[in-house]
Amino acid sequence: MPIERIEVYVDNAKEPIQVLKEPPFKVNFDTTKLPDGDHLMRVVTHYRGGGSEVKEIPFKVSNTPGVVVEGLEEGKEVSGNLEMTIRVGDPDLPPPPSRFPLVGFIVTAVVVLGGVWGFFALNPGFNEVVKEVAKTEAVAEGGHGAHAGGTQTGGGEAVAVDQALLVKGETVYSAYCTGCHQAGGTGVPGVFPPLAGNPNLADAEHVVKTVIHGLASGVEVNGVKYTQPMPGFGQLSDEEVAAVATYIRNSWGNKFGGVKPEQAQAAR
Repeated sequence: MPIERIEVYVDNAKEPIQVLKEPPFKVNFDTTKLPDGDHLMRVVTHYRGGGSEVKEIPFKVSNTPGVVVEGLEEGKEVSGNLEMTIRVGDPDLPPPPSRFPLVGFIVTAVVVLGGVWGFFALNPGFNEVVKEVAKTEAVAEGGHGAHAGGTQTGGGEAVAVDQALLVKGETVYSAYCTGCHQAGGTGVPGVFPPLAGNPNLADAEHVVKTVIHGLASGVEVNGVKYTQPMPGFGQLSDEEVAAVATYIRNSWGNKFGGVKPEQAQAAR
């Protein structure tokens, strides 16, 4: 659903700290103006044509630097002159010097790394284990549809990710998709399917057709059925379809490769 505006509130404030009307919807939030402790952010998304959605995010602020006193223990009986060191956890202060001499640290690191290297060098059988693990990971990656720099589905050639399309896809996604699939691609349980970790996205042709034509009924993702159908967005240009398809196939841990505008044109 197209988004009309997004209002961001903190705690019980009646006025939003920011109103977002154009994607990308980014918030500049200064936590130093809040007291330390528990707070609540409320994000209200208003959709064109009516309807809204509220998401509440509890968080904790901790800006006040911590104070540590060395040389005086709580409840300890003392007398005479005391020598104490007070350390304040201010990020603008340089870190205290290391307690371990640099030379000693280097010697220790060399000994440890030498021992690790000796273990691997003197255990030839370990190399066979590494090879088997590499084979298993390669098979898993192949089944997931992901390759370094691109993807290959349906026997076609791998398509590299176009970074310009990826950036544009985030804008298109924010404007048309976040209302259902959420900004983090998590979806809504039982209603709108997640895009993060969705194996159906491995099929680029399926993704492009779904964006353009929609789905008449829900889908199944990782064994879970989702009831809500998806409207088509055929009004998007071929470049916009390719951009948003590239974005969702390579965000939130997905690595399925790029989509070209020509693929969107062929799917119409």
